Amino acid sequence: MDNNNIYIVKENDNLYEIAKANNTTIGILKALNNLQSNILQIGQILKLPIIKVEESLPCDYIIYTVKKGDNLYSIAADYNISLEDLINYNEKGSTILHIGDELLIPKKQTSENIIYIVKPGDTLYNIAKRYNISIDDLKTINNLPNNTLQIGTEIIIPSTKNYQTYVVRTRDSLASIANMFNTTIDDIKRINNLKTEEVLVGQIILIP
Repeated sequence: MDNNNIYIVKENDNLYEIAKANNTTIGILKALNNLQSNILQIGQILKLPIIKVEESLPCDYIIYTVKKGDNLYSIAADYNISLEDLINYNEKGSTILHIGDELLIPKKQTSENIIYIVKPGDTLYNIAKRYNISIDDLKTINNLPNNTLQIGTEIIIPSTKNYQTYVVRTRDSLASIANMFNTTIDDIKRINNLKTEEVLVGQIILIP
């Protein structure tokens, strides 16, 4: 085993800090090491992914935090990628997810609009929030007379090619996100129409 691709657990270590320090995610670490929980033992040897995440920053992936009710199929559908791509990108050996897991979502290198298919439970408000667009803009682009949606309807999401998207993770703040992407808090607030600096885990924000 290449010593550059392993990590030996020390006292007070946790998966979040190890993932952060090695530019990866909790989900990838758990999948790579066949971990069923977040509990670690001192001296435990963890494999680290060979491909460094910073090589992908800032343009070809976003990070998604798994929420209650999520599964790989629904996440792949939400982001219009194949299940195979999602599994391969995260080096997952199974389809089992845990709340709080972090997944890398590959971004398609295209300026074309996104086509979103309405699923049970979707609302115009939730779709607009997910893709950081106003409800009025969605209605105008899709010629919708009201806010009512039908399951199976294809909704056009305009391309945000001048921006990249980022999914807020545990312990993130606007300051840390701005620092990560070498931008400013004010720019992020302006682009996302944020009135305060408060962000929520799982929230999708645009990054200039």
